[in-house]
Amino acid sequence: MENNFTELEIDAIGEISNICLGNSASTLSMLVNKSVDITPPRVEIIDKSEYTKSVSTKKVFVKVSYVEGLTGCSILMLEEQDAKSIADLMMGSDGNGMFAQMEFGELHTSAVSEAMNQMMGAAATSMSVMLDRKTDISTPEAKYMEEGEYIAYTFTNTERLIKVGFKMSIGDVFSSPMVQLYPYDLAKSISNLFLDKKEKEKN
Repeated sequence: MENNFTELEIDAIGEISNICLGNSASTLSMLVNKSVDITPPRVEIIDKSEYTKSVSTKKVFVKVSYVEGLTGCSILMLEEQDAKSIADLMMGSDGNGMFAQMEFGELHTSAVSEAMNQMMGAAATSMSVMLDRKTDISTPEAKYMEEGEYIAYTFTNTERLIKVGFKMSIGDVFSSPMVQLYPYDLAKSISNLFLDKKEKEKN
């Protein structure tokens, strides 16, 4: 697979993701009243077709569309039980209570959407500073469906994706790997804007 991303651009995505996810974690920590930790992200370029063939489980997807400053959308993928635990914490329980035990439904979707709205809003604010460009998002859209099906349906116009993998821990409730996916062109735009800003700061 052709790879037009330089190591510098991949590192830029990693640096941006690290800061954005860190600020998102701080926001989530305030919402659930527990410590939230995120490991440094690992960035890979993947082939959409190959990736969707290799995954078949149902997950909770949070789609974040950029409405100012950038064009496109990214998605964050959460395991069903992790999303249910976040919803349970949002409802004031301990992450293992009634909402964590129920079948995933509208209440979970609503709670996760609210948490992600605030988390991704914090990330967009961080990105605005890092890119020196006002960046804004629409209200995140949460769906629970088959992994490969969702990715194919969301990213119709690209064959390459940028995968940002990390682990998120919430107190002693859970510690799980998570993935954020960007279409190739959006990730390229973000890295170029970031590197351009850094270059200007040198001069």
